[in-house]
Amino acid sequence: MAFLLDSKLGFGTVCVAGIFIGVTAAFWLQGGDAPPARPAPAAASAWDGAIGPGALAAPAPSPGSASREAAPGEPSLVDAGGRLIIGLPLRQLIDSYVVKTKGGARQAGAAELRAYLRQGLKQPALAQAEGLVGDYLRYLDAEQGLRAQLRIAPPGEGALDAAQVGQMEDWLRQRTQLRERMLGTAVAQAWFAAEDADCDTALADWRRMHAPAGSAEVDSNELQARRLHGAVLEQRREEGARLCAAQLIAGMGGGAGT
Repeated sequence: MAFLLDSKLGFGTVCVAGIFIGVTAAFWLQGGDAPPARPAPAAASAWDGAIGPGALAAPAPSPGSASREAAPGEPSLVDAGGRLIIGLPLRQLIDSYVVKTKGGARQAGAAELRAYLRQGLKQPALAQAEGLVGDYLRYLDAEQGLRAQLRIAPPGEGALDAAQVGQMEDWLRQRTQLRERMLGTAVAQAWFAAEDADCDTALADWRRMHAPAGSAEVDSNELQARRLHGAVLEQRREEGARLCAAQLIAGMGGGAGT
């Protein structure tokens, strides 16, 4: 009897072990070793619009060439969450198709740009990008009209005068307002603020240099700089303002420019 019990007990143990092994094997075969991983949270959008998933390489290929993946070290036009980044690479992409052209040539370039965007972006990022392209094209036309209204007298051999500096200040102010109105403040700041800052600073320094002592523009630091550097400081500020004038006049000659 004891032998029979031992045999039954051993047989039962073997059966239980077999069932356990079978269940364990099925569990592993079905990938049940770990719960499914949660997707990583999307990164915050780089601008204030709702941007969808997409993938677009930067810088842009030449017009008419095929889309490609971003090479190592190249800036991407989308963030970690797949959202469009409204930064300089995006503006450089758009400019490569539509700046320095007018009329039919600009429209043809815009068509090529939109075709390129369709190859690389998915909705709703594509709709956002195409909307921004449309806004930028309308801005370029409006800026051309503004250039026709505001002219800057080319600097002569002599020093700049207050009237010329005032023309440049008016142009910069009205162009900034136009950009913010037509492109939005976020885009205008991201695309143009850095390049406009040097010109703004140069003109402000010129104004400060020619302000009389005792005026609100002249503080103790300015007086000390004048005493220490004198004519050298004045020459440097004159050159900065003239460089700004040259850049603005070149920009008025064609394209969006600076």
